[in-house]
This record gives sequence, C-alpha cells and structure tokens, in this order.
Amino acid sequence: MKGLVYLIEDDDALRKALAIYLGSRGLEVQAFRSADDFVSVPIASTPSVVLTDVNLPGISGLELQVKIRETCRRVPFIFISGALSVNDGIDAMKGGALDFLVKPVAPEQLDTVLEQALKLDAEFLAGEQRAKALASLLWDLSPRERQVHALLVRGANNTQIMNELGVSIHTAKQYKSEVLRKFEVSNLADLIGISDPDSF
Repeated sequence: MKGLVYLIEDDDALRKALAIYLGSRGLEVQAFRSADDFVSVPIASTPSVVLTDVNLPGISGLELQVKIRETCRRVPFIFISGALSVNDGIDAMKGGALDFLVKPVAPEQLDTVLEQALKLDAEFLAGEQRAKALASLLWDLSPRERQVHALLVRGANNTQIMNELGVSIHTAKQYKSEVLRKFEVSNLADLIGISDPDSF
C-alpha cells in the first residue's frame, strides 16, 4: 500500500502510535495535532487521504472537511471518533466521507478503508490528468477545427460536416484529416474514445 496520509489527531499518544503503524504499512504520513495546523497545507497531487478525529481543538473534523472541499482539490476523508454520533456520521457522509470509524479501530479495518481511499484518489487524479490532456489537445485546434471535432465525436460523416459548416466536401475532408492528425489517431472510433475524459 502506497500513498500519503494526512493524520489529524489531538491525542498525542494515539497520533504517534497511528503514525508509526501507518509508516510500517509503507505509507507516507504527515501528522497534525489539530485541524488548524493542517488547514493551510496544500493537498499533494499524489494519492492521498485525510484520516482525522471528529472532535478536535479549534476547527472540528467535520468543519475541516467542508473547508478542504471548498478550498482544495477533492480528497477522501476517513473519520475516527471515540463514540459514533449518528448526526456526525450523516454529516460526514453527506460531505463525501469514505467512512466513519469508531475507536479503537482494528488495524485490518483501517488498512481496508485506507486502501479503498488511496485507490479512489488515484483514480480521481488519473481522471484529472486525462481531462487536462484532452483540454491541451483541444487548445491546439483552431476554432473551425473545434467545430469539426465536436461534430466528429457526435459521429458526423464528411457530408454532414459539409452541410453543417457550409463548406465543400473537399474542405470537410481536410478539416477531418487535420483533427485526426492533431489527436494522433487514424480513425473516428479512436477519436471518439480519446475525446472522452473518462476513457482518454
């Protein structure tokens, strides 16, 4: 298991014990005593997860979740608490938390949830990279080529492009050829696939 865990726990002994355990599992750990200490830290662009107590001095874990969602990139949250509050659990899940664990947390349970969280974040980051790559490809197209691209990914043929843009069939073919060249694909099926950020 690889990734970065932002650990926020005000109990010094528990924080140190968790940090040692997580490190032994091959994880990088950044530990904080309070959400106030953590809130200004930028979230890394590598698979990450926030593992935080709910009840903290200053900003609570739930308030931190809202703050991070508003100011940083999306990142999975896992909450731990001495007692399960139904309302806290509901609020955490509404805010997108992956899980809500009650202390003492079994190591196997923690491992499972952390692995899920890091896999989820890795998928999110990969999706962001695909979207950025697609945006870069689209940026390289001229305005007219973007129009042709939009028609092509909807399955338009040369005649439909000609009619839609009011150009000759020869010009329509040239635009199509140029779009395919800039996307480094040889056919329409590949262009449609590469133009979907989820499958890029």
